[in-house]
Amino acid sequence: MSLENRVIGFIGAGNMAYGLIKGMVSVKPNAEILIYDSDALRSNFVRDALGVNPLNSIGEVIENCDIVFIAVKPYSVESVLEVSAQTLNGFKNSRNFPMFISMAGGVKVDSMEEVFNRTLKNIFPIKIFRIMPNINSLVGKGMSAVCYNNYVSDEDIKIATEILETSSKVLVIEEKYFDAVTALSGSGPAYIFLIAEGLIEAGVKLGLPRNAARTLSVQTLLGSAVLLNSPEFSKTSTKDLKDMVTSPGGTTAYGLAKLEEGRIKYVLDSAVNAAYLRAKELL
Repeated sequence: MSLENRVIGFIGAGNMAYGLIKGMVSVKPNAEILIYDSDALRSNFVRDALGVNPLNSIGEVIENCDIVFIAVKPYSVESVLEVSAQTLNGFKNSRNFPMFISMAGGVKVDSMEEVFNRTLKNIFPIKIFRIMPNINSLVGKGMSAVCYNNYVSDEDIKIATEILETSSKVLVIEEKYFDAVTALSGSGPAYIFLIAEGLIEAGVKLGLPRNAARTLSVQTLLGSAVLLNSPEFSKTSTKDLKDMVTSPGGTTAYGLAKLEEGRIKYVLDSAVNAAYLRAKELL
């Protein structure tokens, strides 16, 4: 069964869900997408913005969808899965069971299986994916890490990847790395926004109009990322790229010296490590 023949549901319609839905409707406008959010105003906003259909309950999503995204806060996942399992109890066989894809930070695959098993008593296996997207999916440039349980087939992986690739690059990786993924790419956009803020403020202090400082900073960050990822330079080390910009005794050399003096790499390492340790504490 192709993606076009599957009904996709979202329980939760926050920013991450919005980004994924936006990617799907832009690439696959005929995809049937249903949403439920406990905040009716949010459901209506996503409906009006993206043309998807809101439902009235979690149970309706489970009953009507082939693929269900769990897009709620980590502390709400268990209650969502309990309601989902109670709904599944009324199904006659596992062929009607939806595939679940959770984007809740810190919630492990085996803990989700345990919630289902409490109600379903291991009668039927549940296909579960865990993903870690990031906010850049809002503009179709996200990064999504993916892992899954033993009941997932190659076809299921293909379908999940096809959905995620409408808004992000996809990396299939073992779940043991997910806390590190969360700290690096999940939280990473915020680090970049802070760096951008610093560059903009520095430009303003030098007398640049704020809109000019923003344009210069944003395009510099964007162009640098594209260059790093380009086929021509993807195998060039970051040190060699840095050296291409740096002339002995020049302006860049003096700027880099200040960054090294401030131990910028240590600060970034500390930030990612702090986020990693916090990710391990969740739930």
